[in-house]
Amino acid sequence: MGGFESHNRPFGGGHTLSSYSSAFCLVSGQSALGSRGEGVATPLILGASPLLLVFPFPSSGGDRKMKRKTVWRKLRQEAIPEPEKANKEGFPSYKRTIEEEVLAVLMTGTTANLFYVKAEENIKEMLDVLRRCENLQFLAKATVYARNKGFMRTLPIASLVEISRRSPKVFKEIADKVCQNPHDWQQFIDIARSKTVRSGVGRALKEKMIKTIASMTTYHAVKYPKAVDDMINIARPREDVNPVVINYIKKKMHEGDEQLEALKVVKTSENEDEIIEAIERGRLPYEVVTGSVKKMTPRIWEALLYQAPYFNLIRNLNNFGRNGVFNKRENLDYAVKRITDENAIKQSKVLPFRFYVAYRMLEDFRGAERLKTALLRALELSIANLPEIRDKVAIASDVSGSMSSNLTGDYSVVQCIDLVGLFTGCLVKCCKQLPVLLPFESAVREDIAAEAYTKETVFEIARVFKADGGTSLSAPVEWLIEKKEAVDLFIAFTDNEEWVGRGFLEAWTDYKRDIAPHARAYLVTLLPYRDFPVPLQIEDVYFIYGWSDAVLRYITVDIKEQLHEVDKEAI
Repeated sequence: MGGFESHNRPFGGGHTLSSYSSAFCLVSGQSALGSRGEGVATPLILGASPLLLVFPFPSSGGDRKMKRKTVWRKLRQEAIPEPEKANKEGFPSYKRTIEEEVLAVLMTGTTANLFYVKAEENIKEMLDVLRRCENLQFLAKATVYARNKGFMRTLPIASLVEISRRSPKVFKEIADKVCQNPHDWQQFIDIARSKTVRSGVGRALKEKMIKTIASMTTYHAVKYPKAVDDMINIARPREDVNPVVINYIKKKMHEGDEQLEALKVVKTSENEDEIIEAIERGRLPYEVVTGSVKKMTPRIWEALLYQAPYFNLIRNLNNFGRNGVFNKRENLDYAVKRITDENAIKQSKVLPFRFYVAYRMLEDFRGAERLKTALLRALELSIANLPEIRDKVAIASDVSGSMSSNLTGDYSVVQCIDLVGLFTGCLVKCCKQLPVLLPFESAVREDIAAEAYTKETVFEIARVFKADGGTSLSAPVEWLIEKKEAVDLFIAFTDNEEWVGRGFLEAWTDYKRDIAPHARAYLVTLLPYRDFPVPLQIEDVYFIYGWSDAVLRYITVDIKEQLHEVDKEAI
């Protein structure tokens, strides 16, 4: 098999599918306790001293099996904490700290309708978590962390509104780190005025917005005119706070700034050469030009191509393609080179699933196939700097029906199952040894695993995964127990909403005791349900929250909990 091939290095040191082919065969054989009705001598280790216990079984095979299960199940259950709540499916689950709930909300919060919860109910639940967090310093740090390290937007902004209600001082300290452009401030205003968090926009909020307007560049005023207008209408700054920006927004004045003067040319001129010169001189954003020019032409579209920032280029490939920009070889060559530029990918902080979205949405036009290839190359490059994992790894990918939930309201084309597949592919690239792939729903889907083993790229691996069936988070652990497969790391990508099987905690307890005492489990949580299959007192089970490739770094670099990283955040 060609096998998985890591970026710039062969995968797995020569391992092939045959290395694990036996692991996907069904195992049969007699019970270790024998096949007759006689008593069985079993060693029980207590500390360092083995004791010999003899269990006299009756002659009935059915009764013997039932008694054996009852004895050991009782012993096991005594060592497992009692469940504290029920999850969305009514399955036993546990509570974690309010800090972990906050992190789950900020790093995975979505305004889309989810499999188990409608959007409005979900938003109310998430806001309630933010309210219940009494540790304001942690809430502030987690908010900044989620916005800048998790690349989340809506829930960190909602959290900033909650912080503004409690402490104007802390709000002012972190506002610029959360609201990074006028569009963010517009959403902040919308949330504040919705009265779901606070009664409205108070004086402290207006003062901070006035300071933001005072330092605002004309670029932001040009790119987000409606958002800036909202800020001005709410904050009511004096004109001398920033006369160029305020006069442009409120009086449509273009004088006194080179970029605004260039925009006036774009709005008023009918000369193509003059318009293109103004676009280049003023470095005018794509959205501004297309909404201002009287008539778009092929040459103007070309000028926008060469002006587009990286993420803007990725998002507008269809617009350029529809308007014939890529009919010219040199334009297509430029776009391909730009998309696959490693420095541009790194600086843009575009997440792997954004490339996946762009690929999925690309229409059929001249040059589209080359652009698709470039997007897939960029996807591979976007995870190329992840550290290598030398431990033996089992990857448990949730392919149950609940993974059909949309990730966000804005990107409905991407579902949780897409992120599961992408994360699985990314993690495979990090592994020095061939990982054990255990996609699961009610049971482990060995057919999906077998197909995934034949794929080469992250994208190809991701496309193998489809969402269907129940959720048994214990199923991949049961598989490892049955095969007596010891791993160092057990990594699951899931929503934790298990409802089939005996439960992850019970299976994990058996696995640690009987197969792999030193194993660690990482449950990468993708949705903000906050139903935890493991309580706080259980060691070597870590929860990681989020959609960015940063979640993989916590597995590969830092075995500490993600909460420790949040605590380091400066505010």
